Amino acid sequence: MSDDNEALRQLLAGATDRLVKAGVDMGPRVTTMPDVVDVRRRRLAGPRRAVEAGYLTLVRGPDGLLDWQVDTGPAATPLREPLRRASRRGLFDARPIDQVAYKPVQGSQVSAFLKTLDDSFNPRYGLYRLDGSRADTIKPGARVLLLVHGTFSQADAIVGQFNRMPGNAGRDLLAAAQAHYDQVLVFEHPTLALGPWLNALDLARAFGGSHAQVDVVCHSRGGLVTRWWLEVLSPQLLDQARVVFVGAPLMGTGLASPYRLRTALKLLTNLAAALQQVAGLAALALPLMSVVQGLMSLVASATSVVADTPLTDAAVAMVPGLAAMSRYGPDGKTFIHGNVELEKLGFGRTQVPPGYFAVSSNFEPTDPGWRFWEAFRDIKGRAADLATDVLFAADNDLVVDTPSMTQLSLDAVITDPARRLDFGTNAEVHHLNYFSQPRTAAFIRSALGF
Repeated sequence: MSDDNEALRQLLAGATDRLVKAGVDMGPRVTTMPDVVDVRRRRLAGPRRAVEAGYLTLVRGPDGLLDWQVDTGPAATPLREPLRRASRRGLFDARPIDQVAYKPVQGSQVSAFLKTLDDSFNPRYGLYRLDGSRADTIKPGARVLLLVHGTFSQADAIVGQFNRMPGNAGRDLLAAAQAHYDQVLVFEHPTLALGPWLNALDLARAFGGSHAQVDVVCHSRGGLVTRWWLEVLSPQLLDQARVVFVGAPLMGTGLASPYRLRTALKLLTNLAAALQQVAGLAALALPLMSVVQGLMSLVASATSVVADTPLTDAAVAMVPGLAAMSRYGPDGKTFIHGNVELEKLGFGRTQVPPGYFAVSSNFEPTDPGWRFWEAFRDIKGRAADLATDVLFAADNDLVVDTPSMTQLSLDAVITDPARRLDFGTNAEVHHLNYFSQPRTAAFIRSALGF
């Protein structure tokens, strides 16, 4: 366990450095980890004052899962109100691993803060070629292949997996695409500060006036960007377009609900820790942890403990890129309302466009390193008091509910087996490695005809 904790401390230190380099004001640096008594003393104090810095303590709970606790540092006044029993039990059972400071984000600073977080893992915005050069124009009448990435990501996540795919299937795909299309482009875009429809607006402007024949490979949130673009903003391109949605939350995901944001960040914290041990994905651990740490700073700022003008719960929903992916529609035995954007996107759509294809998976890992995942999924027979962290009602790929990957509206579902690559229930294919699978490469080439 000591080796695990040291790896986590190094991961958190690297995430903090990454945020500082991106321009995030983290407040004072924490150079020593306080002992358990000090952490408890801080959290048992309830100062009624604004502070210049709060503290995030990474802890391991009694369930073995990583989580965060928030306090304001040394207390100015003693506790005047008793803690609830549940809070006291959670506080004393958790084992501190490391601690970092942060500067509370006030309401007027949220948008700028989110933009800085976006820039920390992807500073580019717009159309680019595979060689990294900017693409400012679409060739008249061109055949274009466009790659659109997902949340907390960039196009290199897709292209890099193709290049590292076992055998030559991924590299062959890229080479064949460049021979078949007039332009092979990627769309880089912020995924926190802006909702998908605003990203789509920029795509519509970039392709404005062109009569290009566009094919798209989109991952995760990129599927919503693509739908807003082709179905709402540029419908003249939809008839000829072919789109492969890969693990896309077409009807949202339970992970992105603003009212579950705190639990989602707990899942992503455990995911970042697990990725350190996964060959080919370890490089994702650091940027993921930095984004989680940044969003935890925002969530912590929403409490009156550290904020001068505290955000309300509704303001936490002002993370547009996440709120826009909140689950909508049938979810297990319930129907989830509240995502007006997805409701409007699917309104009136009764048929699936002929050029739509989907790739999906239901990830059920057997590796002990991924066991944390079970705490966030609704498992039959689980006691009610152990279900507080549930994000997914049923099948999912670790990030997106599997049924959402093929459902465009309440009436339009991609059901044709010829237009679906379903990896089924398995212990290998999850949200972060679709583009490492030779079957994904073969399906894309078949769907797009090159």
